Amino acid sequence: MNSFKFIDLFAGIGGFHIAMESLGGQCVFASEIDSFARKTYQHNFEKNNPKLFNDDLFNDDIRKINPIDLPDFDILCAGFPCQPFSQAGHKRGFHDTHKSERGNLFFNIVDILEAKKPNAFFLENVRGIINHDNGNTFKIIRDIIENELGYSFHYQVVKASDYGLPQLRPRTFMIGFKNEGVLSPFSFPDKIPLKFTMSDVWGGECSREIGFTLRVGGRGSKITDRRNWDSYLVDGDIKKIMPEQARKMQGFPENFEFTVTNTQAMKQLGNSVAIDAVKICAKAMINHLNTLTPIENEGFGIKSYLGSKPTLLNASGNTNFIFEIIGLNSDYIDPINSIKTRTKLKDRIKKIHELGGSFKFYKIETESMKYNLSMVDSLIPEIMSAMLLEFFLHRTNTIESNLNTIFNKGQTFNTDLLSLQIKVKRLLLSILLGFFAGKKWDGRYVSNGTIVVKETGEQVGFHITNKTALEDYLFEHIKFDTPSMTRHRYGSLILENNGKVYFKLNMQLRF
Repeated sequence: MNSFKFIDLFAGIGGFHIAMESLGGQCVFASEIDSFARKTYQHNFEKNNPKLFNDDLFNDDIRKINPIDLPDFDILCAGFPCQPFSQAGHKRGFHDTHKSERGNLFFNIVDILEAKKPNAFFLENVRGIINHDNGNTFKIIRDIIENELGYSFHYQVVKASDYGLPQLRPRTFMIGFKNEGVLSPFSFPDKIPLKFTMSDVWGGECSREIGFTLRVGGRGSKITDRRNWDSYLVDGDIKKIMPEQARKMQGFPENFEFTVTNTQAMKQLGNSVAIDAVKICAKAMINHLNTLTPIENEGFGIKSYLGSKPTLLNASGNTNFIFEIIGLNSDYIDPINSIKTRTKLKDRIKKIHELGGSFKFYKIETESMKYNLSMVDSLIPEIMSAMLLEFFLHRTNTIESNLNTIFNKGQTFNTDLLSLQIKVKRLLLSILLGFFAGKKWDGRYVSNGTIVVKETGEQVGFHITNKTALEDYLFEHIKFDTPSMTRHRYGSLILENNGKVYFKLNMQLRF
């Protein structure tokens, strides 16, 4: 891999971009939601990579991404939001649904890895993520990457000063490979001496050889305060860090420019990665990747009753339905999200109603799923949203009984029950034979049959000759199911930046 393609998620101002590009990488997609950081990113990279900005490949909100539509790439890079796992973010972790779901955006990375299957990934977060929630958060991350996605997983707490930069900045680096064997695993590179000191940064005699960790907040504490991070004793005088010094401490080149205020520049540098540390570890990652032998796998669909009953529609971020919560005070978000009963999802929905909130269907989370459902019938998104609410609140899980219940409660969608049944039957058949949730459907069935592995291990092949009978069978035997709330990012109140409150429900269908 003398040359390779990478994507830059939660890109900030481009620390990963600079490191990977210096190693021969080409950035083919980037995503960053902060408008000020986007301005800095585009100003510094557009000249050398105009395609990234001219071809709509510089995304803002990662939740808008349909993973299957991303360009192909070799390495995924992401410094995903650290505030949920730090003291500054109240350590809510995956359950931090404030400021646009920043706590569970890791699962958007999972969806992209699952869909695109790149050769490797490089993730960065705060040191505290390892022990957050008594280690449960990190265990979830590792289990999903290793057991669900099939990647290897290596991690190490790395300081910027371990790889030449005069700054503490301990961060957790996570690196993994798609086809890594067990005999020759990846190792993080050895530490190197400092390339320069804080005296070089200041251009004068500094009392510290290695600087404090750059931060986003808390600026202006006295130099004697234990919280101080931006004041230094230089040539006997107290001086405060400015963008010029912070840029050097993070390893940004001298020609890297800021077109924002100093306050914004300091915030952006405080949120960035230490470039030299990323570059040296990435170089070791790429060298290791060159030693691995590609493995080609060709898969095919199958429905198996071995273990649990098979799914008709697998849960994913594509199958989330979003509801706007009307009439609920945002002060109730944390108390409701903290409900941890055995039936917590049902109890959260009931509590929202008790506190004066009501559910109004807003949209399907991804455009591909919205498109596919609407291809079946324009009313299907509204119908299925009502059925999901009925299921999660009253556990009416079979499709037939659920639809009958909501119709009898007066949710008729301006049509009769028979018409609703026909629409839903067509949907079930389309899911079985036609579309995948993460890819826009062309309206054609891609299968005329299916293979079923029975509980005894016997395999039966079905060739579909009577679609009406199959529709009736699915209508009678498919039920709603409850997938993992954490993994699929639903079941919690979300406070968006526009001040509105939302709630997601996930649709998984099982035989």
